[in-house]
Amino acid sequence: MFGAQDYYQTARKNEEVFRNVLRDLRDNRGKRPMGIYIPEDLKTEVSLDEIFQQYSEGQRMGRFTITSFSRPEKTRATIGFRDVAPLSGGGAELEYLVNDDNSVKYEKPGFTMMS
Repeated sequence: MFGAQDYYQTARKNEEVFRNVLRDLRDNRGKRPMGIYIPEDLKTEVSLDEIFQQYSEGQRMGRFTITSFSRPEKTRATIGFRDVAPLSGGGAELEYLVNDDNSVKYEKPGFTMMS
């Protein structure tokens, strides 16, 4: 989960679902595993390029980072994130159910990590 993954193409093909997942992370950060690492002001309405640049590119040490986004099935989506610094931080991969209208419902954590 924590390798350098390029989720950009999957996010582009599934932009509405991706943005809905980001909105859920932002709006429900207090209810999501490892939500303490999700920024309160997580940008969800900027361009996908800006999202990728702000949350995935460059030096990521100690910064919230989206590590993956996938659509393993039509009715499912997963997102991975982390915020790791020396001797601190954590992250998670969360699984979502995707409805026919592309709305999402958080289902469960696939993986969590805290250091």
